[in-house]
Amino acid sequence: MQSLDIRETGPGPIISHMCKQLEVRETINDVVSWDEKQCLLDPGTHVEALIINILCQRDPLYRVKNFYLEQDVELLFGKGVKADYFNDDALGSTLDKIYAANPKKVFSAVALKAQLKEDINCRVLHGDTTARLMYGAYEQDEGLNVTYGYNKEHRKDLKQFKIGLVVTEEGFPVLGETLDGNLDDKTWNKQLLQNLPEHFNLEELKKIIYVADSALVTEDNLRAMGDTLQFISHLPGFFNLASELTQAAFIKDSWEEIGKISPGKKSASYKIQEFKKELYGRQYRFLVVHSDHLDKRKLRGLDSRLKKQRIELEKAATKLMKLEFACEPDAKDALLRFLKDHKNDFYPLSGSVEEIQEKVKRKNPGRPTKDEKPEYNSLYKVSLQVGELDEKAYEQEKEHLSCFVLISNIFHGYSGDEILREYKKQSVIENRFKFVKHPLYVGPLWLRKNERLEAMSYVILMALAVYIILQRRVRRALKEEDEPLKLTGDKKSFEPTGNKILELFKPVKIVYIKEDSTVKRFLPERYCLELGRALRMIGFEMDIFTKPRAP
Repeated sequence: MQSLDIRETGPGPIISHMCKQLEVRETINDVVSWDEKQCLLDPGTHVEALIINILCQRDPLYRVKNFYLEQDVELLFGKGVKADYFNDDALGSTLDKIYAANPKKVFSAVALKAQLKEDINCRVLHGDTTARLMYGAYEQDEGLNVTYGYNKEHRKDLKQFKIGLVVTEEGFPVLGETLDGNLDDKTWNKQLLQNLPEHFNLEELKKIIYVADSALVTEDNLRAMGDTLQFISHLPGFFNLASELTQAAFIKDSWEEIGKISPGKKSASYKIQEFKKELYGRQYRFLVVHSDHLDKRKLRGLDSRLKKQRIELEKAATKLMKLEFACEPDAKDALLRFLKDHKNDFYPLSGSVEEIQEKVKRKNPGRPTKDEKPEYNSLYKVSLQVGELDEKAYEQEKEHLSCFVLISNIFHGYSGDEILREYKKQSVIENRFKFVKHPLYVGPLWLRKNERLEAMSYVILMALAVYIILQRRVRRALKEEDEPLKLTGDKKSFEPTGNKILELFKPVKIVYIKEDSTVKRFLPERYCLELGRALRMIGFEMDIFTKPRAP
């Protein structure tokens, strides 16, 4: 008997073979406790199945089995493996085992093994947190606290948990952890600095440059880093020193032109000035950075602030102008006091004191006689004018708002230009957060238990590690070639994203012929012609789509 079928493969075989090269299965099985006699499949294979599903389609646990019903499961995991082995009960049980083994420890083991195998450089690390919004009750018993907290989406009505990440310049997640939904970034940075010696020895720490946003800059955190850890960060705007340095830079006016850092046509152009100042009793290096692109949010904030200021000035002026003074000196004093108290750079104030003759009420009742002259008293009032917005001051303030201040304890070996460029690479972690929150890769987590939610979050971070290595391999290969990689939609790139690379292989299907106990697989020739080059950049040949993976 012979049966013929068409099986979906997509990029599944690539991800499967990458997991094998990175020893994901073996690493997890070594860290997680499991009973071989009671399990049809080991936890490591279940995790590989989740990683493949995340990067190919991303289904909730109860639909992962359906995903594998359409796949050539033996091609991905070896002979004898069936789609039924990936039911939600089995996968949920594996998540429980990962949680019991400490999911952070499991992820760290997988990430470290991949880092060593791929020879990933940890010279510069970028750290930050992001919020993962959740729907549902998620009552807190113990462990991860899914609760209300601040998020950039301003969804105060939804509970959340946070994910803290430390990645390399290429975006590889060296450290990752799930965090309570109400944990602030300052506290996370403090905890991270305390935990870094668990991952790096003292000599390694001294060679690392840690780049983070302004939440890093607190007295406790600066003291914790001391001379052990080099860092680059953004000096918070609420520090008086930030405005003082910005003002000093415009007065000194000795800018060093840096130009554009990003290749885009609309990218900003920068110039810098350097200062050395003391903060919390220690000397630091400060860079005042000016951008020719003012952030639209800052401009809207400035316009809103000036509008509010004018309303308040006019309200205060109206209140004063209603008052009456018995003598001219009192009125003049009130005017001078107002001009002094409300002096500002944007709205010129002017005023004068006016004498007003007020008719005195007659003491005698009845009609006045013909020769009776009315009596008048002199009163004094203040007249005030709020001038139009001073355009020169407005433009000057826009120039100041176009600046930000960087702080670092790196005094040697790095120019100001290099410090700025390292800081601007902080966007690499924002791109990783897009993966962590992207519905294509993560989608609704569909997990009711906090323990499984936490374990699944670390599996997603493992998928991120595989994704970045895939992207890294292709980009590094393209640096040695003259022709860019042709992507879907007739686009070409020397720096394709992992998503674009995976899209190339999404349409791949194989002809699956089963004759008695023998299985033959055939790949249409058009795939070999179109995708062979990209696959070789990743490190494989086209036979991974036709030969089952070895155990």
